[in-house]
Amino acid sequence: MNKINFLGEDNFIESMNTDNLEWQKTCTRQGSFRSFDGTLINYYLAVPENPRAVVTILHGFCEFWAKYHEYAWYLYQAGYAVFLHEQRGHGYSEGKTGEPDVVYIDDYDTYVTDFRCFLDQVVIPSSQDLPKILLAHSMGGAVAALFLEKYQDYFDAAILSSPMLKMKKSVSPVVRGALSIYATVFHKQKKIAPGQRRFDAVHVFETSSTMSRPRYDYVFDKRMADWHYQTYGASIGWALASFKATDRLMKGAHLIKTPMTIFTAGCDHLIDPEGYEIFGKLVPKAQFITFEKSRHEIFNADEDIRKEYFAAVFEKIEEYIISKARCN
Repeated sequence: MNKINFLGEDNFIESMNTDNLEWQKTCTRQGSFRSFDGTLINYYLAVPENPRAVVTILHGFCEFWAKYHEYAWYLYQAGYAVFLHEQRGHGYSEGKTGEPDVVYIDDYDTYVTDFRCFLDQVVIPSSQDLPKILLAHSMGGAVAALFLEKYQDYFDAAILSSPMLKMKKSVSPVVRGALSIYATVFHKQKKIAPGQRRFDAVHVFETSSTMSRPRYDYVFDKRMADWHYQTYGASIGWALASFKATDRLMKGAHLIKTPMTIFTAGCDHLIDPEGYEIFGKLVPKAQFITFEKSRHEIFNADEDIRKEYFAAVFEKIEEYIISKARCN
């Protein structure tokens, strides 16, 4: 594996605004594709010379390409081709509500089918016979699980980082049913859900999912500069679809055959660890690695945790590459 220039805290902003920005300009490409229903989905890719593997990223709730500028850069430096589509209703992809800071989805099957279209139209034609790794975070982890239950032959391995297998704030079936009826009768599916916040341009680093202040500031500045990146709160429809998705992925988890590593955060205020326990019993081959002191975004934790996390991620990718070569 090539040597990677991992950034610390003090040099992060300067390096992102110089070296990383130059990489974005010269080595990455933006494009779009039409999904199954005609929705225009935005994507990014970066392919080094003679790539050794293909890593496809599924981002989390309210995230977008800029959140992965650093992560994708490291993957590229390691010699991997990187692909990321901004999921429906996020970033520059279509599917937003009339309120740009509110995220809506009708059903997670829509996310799954969008992802399959991305793979079929963009990723697979560019992948040749290279090892294919799925890297998913948070909400993307739920989409990944649902995808892997349904489609067995797209990926050689998967790495899930703080996957949304069970949300911390659960709602009883009775409340869900009442909320669904209310939203349907009064056409409120796309309205912001109770307890959710709108984008108000207020820093909330101390209570955020991030432990690295410069990384929080970098993404916050991107939000401030571009309304496409101001997704912030869940709609009623997204919340209902998410509860349904986490229930459904557990029912089908036993169908997953893809080798999988799951990284979890011990100080995660968004994800209920009970979901990991249940999922682990249903997918016994899944390997769990926990970072007890990390918040939700392990890749944006403090420097010590980040070093350990990225070392483990790249070690697993290399293991999967070797395993693929042996199978051939």
